[in-house]
Amino acid sequence: MAAMLAGRPNITLVAVTVFFVFILITFLGSGSVRSQLGSTSSPTRWASSAKTQHEKSDVFNATLGFEKVFVIGLPERSDKRDALTLMSALTGFKLSWIDGVVGKTISDKALPFGWNRETMQDSNLGSWRGHINAMRRIVEDGISSALIMEDDMDWDVHVKSELAKFGVAASALQKGFHQNQSLESPSPYGQDWDMLWLGSCITTFDEHLPEHLQIPEEERDPRKILIQNNPTVPLPPHILANGSFSWDDYPPRTRIVYVPGDNVCSFAYALSASGAQKALQHMGLEGQYKPFDNHLSDLCRMRINGMRCVSVVPSLFVHHRPKGRISGDSDINAGAGNEAIRERGFTENIIYSTRLNLQNLLRGLQPEKQWGDES
Repeated sequence: MAAMLAGRPNITLVAVTVFFVFILITFLGSGSVRSQLGSTSSPTRWASSAKTQHEKSDVFNATLGFEKVFVIGLPERSDKRDALTLMSALTGFKLSWIDGVVGKTISDKALPFGWNRETMQDSNLGSWRGHINAMRRIVEDGISSALIMEDDMDWDVHVKSELAKFGVAASALQKGFHQNQSLESPSPYGQDWDMLWLGSCITTFDEHLPEHLQIPEEERDPRKILIQNNPTVPLPPHILANGSFSWDDYPPRTRIVYVPGDNVCSFAYALSASGAQKALQHMGLEGQYKPFDNHLSDLCRMRINGMRCVSVVPSLFVHHRPKGRISGDSDINAGAGNEAIRERGFTENIIYSTRLNLQNLLRGLQPEKQWGDES
């Protein structure tokens, strides 16, 4: 097809024109949140999700449009590996595992500068090392881009369609980024990103940062794109993760793609080749004195090493709380010896949970909603 178009420049011109007109219509839409409420001074734009778009996107391949999908997990947590292996197989992508690290096995000589073993948990140290190993793997193997997730993740059964919508919005936001380190390989998420933060638990927008986290005003980036009318976004009271804003300020069933201010939880994030190098330098060599996700947030919020980040809320990947012993939920926070039994598993912010729909998917049935009061 490329060869045919190359010989017919008039067709190419028409195709390019139609493509850009489509993008403008999709994203400029009807303006901003504030314009809908009576103001015109907002960096927020709109994107419709009324129908599936870009079905031919690389997002629909076996690695979700990245070169690799890595999962970090302790080898002994075979239960988590069983679950994610089945979940990914039934939703059409492949995982590569990176062994998690037990913090107490890390030599004092290898501790990051500033780490205090007396005040910080060894489990936090092990988490840090596992993520750094994933970053180093990307750099060592010359991987163009990789999604990194933790081993207790869940996602919507329609995750590929949702990633495709996110990719269009993320590409639009990158027009405001520096473009001196573009991805060498074409990406459905744009060519000028270092990190895509696809799974977090708390979101604070750039313009809402508390005083101790604020950056110079000229460096702030409050731009947002809203993907509205999205049937995979829950309604109140099931929609969470809004650390700095009220969901009442946005239309129902809206997913927000934005330049992150301060995020909490490193559930899932993607790094480009340049992003992995920048992250490895800061996260691996410059020192650590607080949990990994806090430093990851600093990397984006402070634009360290020229970091270019895009995020989304509600997240596309969220930790699942399975039925069974509550003490088994986390390998960082041990549950304080809580041996209580959870009778039913749940996942925040995911309506059509893959984990909760495994039996339906295996039997070829339609997925069910997690909450009965979702209309």
